[in-house]
Amino acid sequence: MRPIPAGYEARLVVVVTEAMTVDFEELGRVHPVYATYWLCKHMEEAGRKIILPFLEEGEEGIGSAVSARHLAPAVAGQRVEIVAEHVGTVRNRVTVRCRATLEAGKLIGEGETEQTILPRKRIEELIRAATPDC
Repeated sequence: MRPIPAGYEARLVVVVTEAMTVDFEELGRVHPVYATYWLCKHMEEAGRKIILPFLEEGEEGIGSAVSARHLAPAVAGQRVEIVAEHVGTVRNRVTVRCRATLEAGKLIGEGETEQTILPRKRIEELIRAATPDC
């Protein structure tokens, strides 16, 4: 992977939909607000946008860690912007800090994601090894 400059940023903008509100498989719908698990997904997606321009041929990134604090709610129809900032790369692990804000600038979430950079073939091997025989 080519070096990623410190402070390099990527953005992801989403509009919260009903499908992004809290709805558990076993417990059902709970709150009509942007679910923390969607916040984590969007942080990971913004973090992935950081690495894409720097991957070499045959390399791929795979999520290896995420931490998030959900600070305030957002409801369906609200626009959320996630800004991801590269904070460091150690060997093959890229760490990104994320901040999620509403249009008015209100901070609703913050956290970090980590992508591990591996040869694409290695990731394919790991997926095959995890796939049960049908």
